[in-house]
Amino acid sequence: MNNKSFLNLNTGERTRKLLEDFDVIGTVQHLVLVPRGDYLEHLHENVRAAVIASTLGLSSIDYAKRRYGDFREEKSDSQSALHAYIDAYSCAKAYVNRMLEKLQSDGLPEPSLGVFGASIVLERLPPSFFCAHFLYQMGHRYEGHAVSRLILEQIAWAYAAYSFNDLKAIEKIDTTRCISLLKRFAKEAGRLYGFLSAKTHIDYASHSEFLRFENSTNVVLHAQPEFREYGQVILVLADLFGLVWELSQFNYIKYPEAIEQETEGPIIRADRPFLAEMQRHTDAIERSLSE
Repeated sequence: MNNKSFLNLNTGERTRKLLEDFDVIGTVQHLVLVPRGDYLEHLHENVRAAVIASTLGLSSIDYAKRRYGDFREEKSDSQSALHAYIDAYSCAKAYVNRMLEKLQSDGLPEPSLGVFGASIVLERLPPSFFCAHFLYQMGHRYEGHAVSRLILEQIAWAYAAYSFNDLKAIEKIDTTRCISLLKRFAKEAGRLYGFLSAKTHIDYASHSEFLRFENSTNVVLHAQPEFREYGQVILVLADLFGLVWELSQFNYIKYPEAIEQETEGPIIRADRPFLAEMQRHTDAIERSLSE
């Protein structure tokens, strides 16, 4: 492998992966984002030394290490909650990707227009999950909830469309009205949509959530560390994704785990494994906030 190919390994995907979970190393002059992880401590030390050397005009990174010693920073309570939230997102992302990988269409009849349309809409959602997560990770509460509401509306559209095999009927589907249909199938969708809509449409009653009065001055909060809330939203969205994905693609899913076939038709499994994962990560976020 030549140097050029070594340095250009799918940089777009690697950049998104970095932005999913990173630490910030910086001085007043330079700022660097590096992947988070204890196993990367040696990398972090080298980057910290390089940043300090560049800031102070030093010619040697080794000298910066010797001169300025241990660069490690204490982790705050908010960082612990953030990291617990990121772990919850990672779980949600892995679940969505695992669901998508279950699709097996070789040797099977062509899907109906509705099933095919639902698959297209759902298969494009992983980038939307990333966008919601990145905003949540940065503490941008209302913007993150706006993207999450978009995800939920797309899941609802897929639910409404999958049973149709007529293009005109599919074209007439009203995305926002699909929520009422989805909540009959999965009631959590209705509660989540109501919450996200309230947070997306910021009225006067919401101003107290981001406005503070400190030292005789009004202070507007641009970021809010509501990581319990963010974790719950991203996990519920992943669960709803799994339900609608398996329901809409049921005939093409290998080893379904969220939906099961009964005599009256497909139903939601009350003991689906992802519920335990959701609870585990919700508990982890709660513990991080109480430490």
